[in-house]
Amino acid sequence: MQTQDFNAESAAPLYGYERSPVNERAFLITKREEDNNIPVGDYTVLDREEDLSLSEKKVMNLISLLNGRKRLMELGHETKSRVLYNIVSERDEENKTKVIFYHLGREGVSKENALFRLEAEEAEKHA
Repeated sequence: MQTQDFNAESAAPLYGYERSPVNERAFLITKREEDNNIPVGDYTVLDREEDLSLSEKKVMNLISLLNGRKRLMELGHETKSRVLYNIVSERDEENKTKVIFYHLGREGVSKENALFRLEAEEAEKHA
């Protein structure tokens, strides 16, 4: 690892997350602005069978990507599946870009796993 990589990895993160106060199977995606964390998106777990600790690790990986980090947690041993996704081309009524994640298990049929929504302006920065 080079010095600039270390500095980038250790910088204070711009994006974070917290559990949703209204939905036990959802997480709020936040952005640090001055001294406040502003909600800019959400991640809702659609698969009722998924353990929320695994869901939280998935959210941590998304937050790492938003913060420009390269090292992610390996989750394949926990999910035992492939993760597929579809970026929905139209924005929703709140002007958010939507990404639907799918779980492709051993059965060969994909199943909706989660819905990730991010303000369009934030999504465009990371496209």
